[in-house]
Amino acid sequence: MKKELKPYVALCDAIGKLFYPNVEVVMHDLESKTLVHIVNAFSKRRVGDAMLSDAKDISALKENWVGPYEKRNADGKRLKAVSIILRDAEDAPIGMICINYNTEPVETLLESLKGFLHVNEPVQKPSILFSQSWKEHTDETIEKYLSTRNISLLGLSTNDKKELVWFLEQEGIFAIRNVVLYVCSVLNISKATLYNWLKPKRNTSLHVKESHAK
Repeated sequence: MKKELKPYVALCDAIGKLFYPNVEVVMHDLESKTLVHIVNAFSKRRVGDAMLSDAKDISALKENWVGPYEKRNADGKRLKAVSIILRDAEDAPIGMICINYNTEPVETLLESLKGFLHVNEPVQKPSILFSQSWKEHTDETIEKYLSTRNISLLGLSTNDKKELVWFLEQEGIFAIRNVVLYVCSVLNISKATLYNWLKPKRNTSLHVKESHAK
């Protein structure tokens, strides 16, 4: 290995360690046209192997890198690769680092995620499996009231609870079967108290409807 290439050994090792086990890093000496350093050698190549590329073609390159480009490993793995040209103090090409990233693990993960997230034919939620959904809806409506007033359920005063019951009535929550007992348990009040709070509101609504009917 040319002495000018030795400082790049640590760089190759660092890249290989960072992206282990899915990256292979190979360094070539353009003068000897051989592989002089390799990290995570899943291509099964070894130090001393001949370069796969023509050194003359590489020396003719004006850019300092080529890629990213796709290629296949000997075992069929799909790789995403980039090649970096190393130059000496006179800007002459002396070496090349090839970074080969095995994309198959990422592609497999993406396919799994797509399959997990994709629903071919959306269907209505079976009610037998979602019998508790009305509770979730009630909880969300209660949370909506609490968040708009920046208070917690435990911090509710009696007047706050009364206003919350009125709010639930406006949102149509009490049209849901069995919800009264659930709201009473959440607010720690009796059914009688809840209906007493609702009575004035419902009477008012009834009078309004009768007025419109006339």
